[in-house]
Amino acid sequence: MPTLKVNVPGLRQFMKDKGWSERELALHMDLAYSYVNRILSEKRQPGAKFIAGALTIGLRIEDAFIIEDVPPKPS
Repeated sequence: MPTLKVNVPGLRQFMKDKGWSERELALHMDLAYSYVNRILSEKRQPGAKFIAGALTIGLRIEDAFIIEDVPPKPS
């Protein structure tokens, strides 16, 4: 089953290009800083609000996210 992961290096480059910190990114995405921080530190997977926020600030889905195929668990 495919899993959506954040392209952290790509997102960090976007932040660098904009001159934004994690807090400023969260502000522009209208999300809590702690939520954005957990996603960027790969402690949490992105949810619908993060995905919508990324698209709202002008990120292209193919630049912001990586779709990985995860093999099913053996039963």
